[in-house]
Amino acid sequence: MIRPLIHRLRRPRAERLALVLSVAANLAVAAYLLLAEPARPFGRDMAPRAARLVEMISNRLPPAEGARLTALYAARQPAMAAEDMAFHQAMIAVMTEIEKPEVDRAALHAAFNEARSIRSRSADLMIDIFVETLADASLEARRQIVAEIRKAR
Repeated sequence: MIRPLIHRLRRPRAERLALVLSVAANLAVAAYLLLAEPARPFGRDMAPRAARLVEMISNRLPPAEGARLTALYAARQPAMAAEDMAFHQAMIAVMTEIEKPEVDRAALHAAFNEARSIRSRSADLMIDIFVETLADASLEARRQIVAEIRKAR
């Protein structure tokens, strides 16, 4: 009679210990992943994503049209780099506002709006490249791209 009672008293402690160990293991894994992930400076990720997108689409176009897309992208690369640098500076302004002892809501809002405006200009550059390329692409190439986009959904 005493044994089942002792067993019941020990079991919740073992379950609590397992729960604590499980949470500790999860925290250790999360900390490792956060520390192992290299820090990415903000504002610098637009160019690599844009380059991958251009490469992906140019590979799906006929060779001449793909080369034209790549050339248009390369020609606008300096402007895109300038926009990335401007975005980086705008985000520094945002962080400066956030770090102030008293947050000026209007100034913080204006800083975020400036950063968004710059990011929007970067996106507009990419749209211009694709419009210029796809407007002159063959109907077959455009249909192929649309079919692949629909298939990916």
